[in-house]
Formats: sequence, C-alpha cells, structure tokens
Amino acid sequence: MTATTKLDNLLQILAERLGRSAEVNCITSEELTNTECLTLNAICIVRPLTTKAIPLILNVVSTLQRDFEHLSIYPISTGKNWGYGSANPSSKNENAILLDMSLLNEVTFFDSESGIASIQPGVTQQQLYDFLQELNAPFMVPVTGAGPTTSILGNALERGYGITPIADHFTAVTAIKGYLADSSFYESSLQAMSNASNSNGEECYVDKTFKWKHGPYLDGIFTQSGNMVVTEVTIALARKKPAFDSFYMRFFDEDSFETAYGVVQDIFQNLEGVVGSINLMDKRRVAAMVADNPQGAGNHAVMTSEQVNSIAKKYDVPEWTVVGTIYGTKAVAKAAKKDIKRIAAKKADQLLFSNSLLVSLGKVVTENTNLPLLSSAKEQLEKLSAGIEVMQGKPSQVALPLAYWRNPRVKPDKTRIMNPAEDGCGLLWYAPLVPAKAGAMKQFVDMVRTIAPKYNIEPMITFTNLSGISTDSTIPIVFDKENPQAVEDAHNCLDALYHEGLKQGFVPYRLNIKQQQELDPDSTFWKTAGKIAHALDPNGIISPDRYNPYKIESN
Repeated sequence: MTATTKLDNLLQILAERLGRSAEVNCITSEELTNTECLTLNAICIVRPLTTKAIPLILNVVSTLQRDFEHLSIYPISTGKNWGYGSANPSSKNENAILLDMSLLNEVTFFDSESGIASIQPGVTQQQLYDFLQELNAPFMVPVTGAGPTTSILGNALERGYGITPIADHFTAVTAIKGYLADSSFYESSLQAMSNASNSNGEECYVDKTFKWKHGPYLDGIFTQSGNMVVTEVTIALARKKPAFDSFYMRFFDEDSFETAYGVVQDIFQNLEGVVGSINLMDKRRVAAMVADNPQGAGNHAVMTSEQVNSIAKKYDVPEWTVVGTIYGTKAVAKAAKKDIKRIAAKKADQLLFSNSLLVSLGKVVTENTNLPLLSSAKEQLEKLSAGIEVMQGKPSQVALPLAYWRNPRVKPDKTRIMNPAEDGCGLLWYAPLVPAKAGAMKQFVDMVRTIAPKYNIEPMITFTNLSGISTDSTIPIVFDKENPQAVEDAHNCLDALYHEGLKQGFVPYRLNIKQQQELDPDSTFWKTAGKIAHALDPNGIISPDRYNPYKIESN
C-alpha cells in the first residue's frame, strides 16, 4: 500500500468515525506557513466542532497505531505560536495528526462578581475582550504582544506572561479540564467530590476558585507537555482598578544601563504589588518600534551606529527606556507616582506619566495638526496610546510590526488582521531567564550585542522584570524567509545565543519545537517527566515529543 493510499484510508476512517463532530482535511499550504522555516511533520488536520469529538479522536488513533507507526495527535489552540513553532507539531515522526482546537471557542462559565472565567482553547484575546465589554464587566484580559487573534488558553499552558497586573498567566489558572490518552475525562478532586454528591453534574464553584485542590498538585503537569488534550481552563481575571497610570523613563547616557536598572529595582522594592511588571528596552529595540528599517527590509544587515543614531535623533530615542504600570485606588496611584518621581529624581533624564498634561496636550495638538514637523511625534503618541491600552487589558497589534522588520514583500498594516506566518515573516525568539542583578544583566547585554551582529541579526533587547527577583529577556531574531543565507544565519544565531547563554547562566524558560528535541534525556528531571508521560500515555498518542526527551518503550 502506497503512502498516498494509506493517507486516504486514514482520512476516510477519521471522517467516518468522527462524523459531524469534527472536520477532517489534508494539510494545505495555508497550514504549512510558519515564521521559523521549519518543516511541518503533520499528515492531516482535524478540527473538532465539539469537545465530544476528542475521546473519539483518541480512540481512533489508538486503534490505528498498528497500521501507522508512531501515529499521534498534536493539539494546538489557534496555531499562532509565532517564533517558537507556529502551528508545527514538535515531532520527530511524520505520522502526526494536527488537532486544531480553534473552533472550540466558548466562554463556558463566567462569574461577573468575581471575574472567574472558564474558556476553551479557541477563545482569543479579542473574543474575551468583546465578551467582557458586552457585559460591561470590570475585568482585564490577560493580553500579550502576540495580539488579538491568539489563544488565551494556549499562552497560559505555555506559561506565558504579559504586562497586566497578573503578569504570570499560569498563576491565574485555577482549574484545568481535558482528556487523557485513554480518552478518560480529567477534572479536579474538588469537582469529583462534588459530582459524587450531586447527580445533576453541576459545576463546582469552589473548584474554579481554589487552585491547589487536594493531594499532589497535578494541573501543572499539563503545561508545557503533551500529557493531556486540554479542553478548558478556568482563569481568575484581574479586576480593573479605579486608577491606572503608566510611566516612561528615558536614560540617554551610553553607560546608563546600571542606573536604569537600579531605578527598576528601587521601584519593586518599594511598590511591588502596586506596580505591575516593568519593561526595560534598549535603543535598537525602540528604534525598530518607531521607524522603518533604514537598511531596507530585504537587506540582511545590521543597522549601522550612524543609522541608529539618526533614528534616535529624529524620534528622540534614548539608550534605555523603562516602561511600567500603576494600578490601584486614586489615592494609591497618586502616592505611587510621588514615590516613582522621588526614585527617578536625578537618575532618569526624563520621566513621563501617561495621564500627564503634556501627553494629553500632545495628543490634541498632533491629532488636529497636519504639519510634517509633527508627524513623528504623532506616530509615537499613537503607539503610546496603543501600548497603554495593552496595559489596561485591551488586545492590540502594536507589537506585531516587529515581525515584519525584514520582510520586503509585506508591510505591517494595523488596519487589517496581521498574521506574520501567513505574511511570510521570519521570526525566532530567544527567551532566557536572566539573574535579576545589574552585573549579570549587563553581561547578557554584552553577549547579545557581540553574538547577534556576527550573524547579521539586529541585537534588539528587552528585559521584562516580572518582579524584583525574576527577569526574563526576549530577543527577537527577525529575518527574511526567502533568503537562504538569512535563514541559516538566524538559526545559527539562536543556537549561538542558546549555548553561550547557558555557559553564562542565562537559561531559556521557553523552547521552540526544534530545541525541545535536543533536551537531555539523561537528566533526573526529564526522566521523571518522561515516566509521568509514559504512565499517562504509554503509546505516545498525545504530543509524545513535546518537552519529553526521555522515552520508555511500551510493552
């Protein structure tokens, strides 16, 4: 039997068994798109229309594994994991079925008093925002820079973060439900106890509000793993505060990094809980936000110092920019602003608050004046406003244009829905945890600025300070997918940063699908994780290679 005939038979069997509960199709060129230039190892795609299709799919795959070696399913939420694999399965094998959960997009529970919401995989940032707006509910969406069309559940299971009050998004997850590989339905011990006493199967409210349940904490093993097909998470949404403000500090001296980070540390030491996460961005990163690529998008070359300085002069870009948020009552916000002014005094070259009279006046002037002289100021204020909306929990595409920095074929357009994968953008992420100490962070900056230009990659640096003791950096590796040399350089740059970073104590908190396959199977940690995966899924039905280098052969 030929491979084509076997695939046709598989599609026919899936279609017959699943009936109207799911869509079954061959992989099309649209599903093949990704920002990483990786080969898609999926043979077909299944889109469940109801959660009842999930156990049917699991059973079908289990029965067909004798005919299709290593047959498995790879669940995705919306498939927009840009920079880490997009919709690609993290698979070493070719017989993978892509399980696209994007059509499961219901908010299945919402308590308008507490802000507790249960959502399915396909619920996007924009959908939840619209849902809350319609109810006039005073809660914030846990937004990310990936934009309005991306999955909230997917980001939480990948342990992503944002700049809203609950920066660590898995922290907000209070309950998880889904199907294990044997098609049994998983829910918490609290819900199970409630079910035993209530035959009507009603939702257990306290299960949705208490994260830790009974006994060993199990929900965590279903994040960054293939241990279950997750069909629902419950999240505690952050409540909108009576007062909100954001602050912007600018440091123009070339050697001002330690001063800038010292201010960040002081703010956390004095105002943690009132101030959310704080971003610290270098000049090249901000320059890429406010200006087009001066090299031309199709040129595989790093900006010269003269070009960077020219952008900095035109747009008044400093060496380092600090961006943070204040949430609280009006009295708390007022007091916090006073403290921030005190901390920044004689250190920051400029301190600006989003609610300041200067910003408000600037918006009025630029919106009602078409002078060319004010065009750059108008653009910056528009991006400032979009950034402020993100901090308040409103989804935005403000961060997506970065992916188009070296795309000579398609320009970013905020008037349409942007999709970097479909638009042919090249993007990889290097996302290490960096010791939250000025010396280590400066060492990291020097490492990135030394390595990235060797591969013609723009060294754009952002630190996200999640707290006073935890710092993550996100380094975008942006390249032209149509340029073979650029593709090779981009992947080599990521490898160089990854390996040199490990030597210097910078360890990624998140890995792309290729890096996951290179994890050390002999470490005690991955052996333990592998044993758990094998106990739950001995035949490797669900994402067997996802963060799982250690395999136990099934009898």
